[in-house]
Amino acid sequence: MDVNVAQARRTTATVLKQWSLPEAPAEDARLVVSELVSNAIIHGSGDVRLRLRHDDHELRIRVTDDSTAPARRRRASAADLGGRGLHLVACLSLRWGVADGGRTTYAVIPTLTEAPPCRRTTQSSADPTC
Repeated sequence: MDVNVAQARRTTATVLKQWSLPEAPAEDARLVVSELVSNAIIHGSGDVRLRLRHDDHELRIRVTDDSTAPARRRRASAADLGGRGLHLVACLSLRWGVADGGRTTYAVIPTLTEAPPCRRTTQSSADPTC
C-alpha cells in the first residue's frame, strides 16, 4: 500500500490488533513503522509502501520507496532536531537493515520472548548506544 505516516500508524495498529499482538511489541512496532515511513517520505522518492509479516516469534516490517540511496544511521548532536529515527529503530528491533539495492529498509521486532536491546533489563556491552 502507498502510505503516509499517520495512515501507516493507523493501519499498523489495526493489523496488530487483529493479530492479537501483545501491547509492548505492538507499541514498538508502531514507533518503528512511523520512523521508517517518515525516513522514506523525507529521504526517499516515489511511492512509499509498507509491508508487515508476522509469525510466532517475530514481526517483520518493510518500508520500500523508489530511491536507491540506502538508509543510514547517524549520530545526532544534542542541538539537532532530527537524526535519531534509525537509532530508535535499532534499539527497538532485534535487527534492521537495508535490502533491494537500498530501496527497502526493514526491521524485525520480537513478539514473544526475546526483548530488543533497549528493553532488556541488562544491556549488552556490544551495543552501548542504546
